[in-house]
Amino acid sequence: MLKRNGEPCERPGVLNLNRGETEAFNEAYEAIQDEIHGLERLKQNVKDMAADPTIFTIPGGPEAGSVLHIPNVPVDRWQICSPLLKLRESQIFLCERSIQGTKEFAVIEKFKSDSPYAQANGNAEVLMAGGDPALLVEQYAAGAQRTLRTMASNLAAKAHKIVWQRYASTSPSRVILAIADRCVAAASLDASQSHQAIRVRGTPRSHCRNSSVSGRFDFFP
Repeated sequence: MLKRNGEPCERPGVLNLNRGETEAFNEAYEAIQDEIHGLERLKQNVKDMAADPTIFTIPGGPEAGSVLHIPNVPVDRWQICSPLLKLRESQIFLCERSIQGTKEFAVIEKFKSDSPYAQANGNAEVLMAGGDPALLVEQYAAGAQRTLRTMASNLAAKAHKIVWQRYASTSPSRVILAIADRCVAAASLDASQSHQAIRVRGTPRSHCRNSSVSGRFDFFP
């Protein structure tokens, strides 16, 4: 039985499953449970950014004032303003610099020096830049929401694969939908979307990096 803090707990979408379906759900869900909890933590951070991006433009945090060097030619130097997200292999910061008296801002990902990405590409990368820090945070949060949904879809696919491998003969369509509903709920900032199922076919794919959101969101804090 699934537990939280040592106590039995029910999962959304499981209440109407029969005993065999519940066993299938529990086995598949336990394979992604830790990642679901990490996804929920990320969702809350992204939700905070989306609700009031201005708060995240206020300088603060232990690394505020530190300088990040971006491995361009010539090297770009940005000063950390405030933290946005902390991931397992990296941190996301709002940074600033002045060019000929004009202040610029950027969302920058700083990687652990021993991470594979840092060793291959350098320990920092600009994800997006602009002149309005609050707008940058808002845009980053919007992109992060899309990434959360992709992560939820990938987690659902991972669990679905387990179900189909072990319970295919039982026609586990309701289990598939229950898992999808749970993954949607973990990623959605909108409570009204919590019961919309993701239809996932095939196996999870690795996340693709884009200009606004880290492709390493799948490394949970």
